[in-house]
Amino acid sequence: MATISGVSFTIAFFIVFELSDIYNRKRKAAHGEEMEKFRLDTRDDLSFGSCGVRPGNVLVAVRNPNRLQHLARILLKTDTRKMDIVVLSVRQVTQAGSGEHPLDTDQLFSEAETNVFSHVVTLGEKAGKHVELMVVPGTDPYEAVVQTAARLRSSRIVMGLSPKLTPPEQGALVGAFWEQLPEPRPSLSLEIVLENEKDVVFFNLGPHPPRLWPEDVALAHKLWLELSGMGPGSKLHHRDVIGVALRRMNDEFHSSRKEEVVGDVLRELGNGHSEDHGINGATAK
Repeated sequence: MATISGVSFTIAFFIVFELSDIYNRKRKAAHGEEMEKFRLDTRDDLSFGSCGVRPGNVLVAVRNPNRLQHLARILLKTDTRKMDIVVLSVRQVTQAGSGEHPLDTDQLFSEAETNVFSHVVTLGEKAGKHVELMVVPGTDPYEAVVQTAARLRSSRIVMGLSPKLTPPEQGALVGAFWEQLPEPRPSLSLEIVLENEKDVVFFNLGPHPPRLWPEDVALAHKLWLELSGMGPGSKLHHRDVIGVALRRMNDEFHSSRKEEVVGDVLRELGNGHSEDHGINGATAK
């Protein structure tokens, strides 16, 4: 009798749970997903100090609540005890809407921002990590992201792949806005996470050590050997060879031999090396 009673009670309990689950799912479908409630803290002076984030933070740009694979990757890879994660949404405005008067909170933080940040909070809670949420107005989302990263002294910008641009085009666009920043420009990198969360394209923004192909290194070494035996000896370094080559190219490019230099560069691109050369301040690594 005890066994029969226990089994009957278990079956009845299971049925109640199943019915409750079905009811809650139907209720959720009927009313839609529940949105988070956010308390807004507006600031006129945007900086890492005023926002309470540490320099060297990671800035993750979000727009579509259904395309947050790049944020999921960063949450998995980042130790938030050592590095802050700032999740940024750009509220796109027209030139007329970005005039002298600041936007009201309702204009800056609409239902779209509530929706995307609700998904962001859910991902953060699942990962057990804290993220800073931020909304800024901007006429161009890429420009606003770069400017915000500079103000927050971020070390890296993370984006998902644009549905309209290839990774090199997206990197070139971000690099172009980096070039427009006032001097001194901060050291920044761009990380574009593809749809599967595993493939990532990295770009270094602005001046950085180039990635040389093996044949480039071999040629520099060959020239170094030949030049070393002509007087400089041990005082000559590989960097000296590269430096002279760059300065001579710069001189020829700004002379009557400009077309010849451009032709050489185009032939180099035709050799399949284009993915590792600078494009408007952004270089794939």
